[in-house]
Amino acid sequence: MQLRCRTRISVGYPANIQCDTGTGEGVLFDLSPTGCRMRSDIDLNAGTYLALQIAVAQEPTPLAVEVSVVRWSKDGYLGVEFLRYSQGVRERVTELLTASSQPASLVYPDYAAASLSAVAS
Repeated sequence: MQLRCRTRISVGYPANIQCDTGTGEGVLFDLSPTGCRMRSDIDLNAGTYLALQIAVAQEPTPLAVEVSVVRWSKDGYLGVEFLRYSQGVRERVTELLTASSQPASLVYPDYAAASLSAVAS
């Protein structure tokens, strides 16, 4: 087993997911500049490529990860590695993580996914 080289922080960020088999919603629970642990309302297997739009309370626009890959799936959770970000998003994620070890607020902007209760349970 390969050890993680970056610290992850606990979050509760909603995300919109796009993959070859469709679209859905998810919730990120742990976040680092290189990936996250999440749940999704769509069935995703290891090796599936995704595009993510992550809603962060203190950010005016969603964080866009253009290409991600599911590395593992277990007990309803997914390990996702971020492969390619939209312009400037990696820096925004890094700044977000260094600014606080916990999210300041879980009140999400208008673009955030409206109903995530089925995903988060």
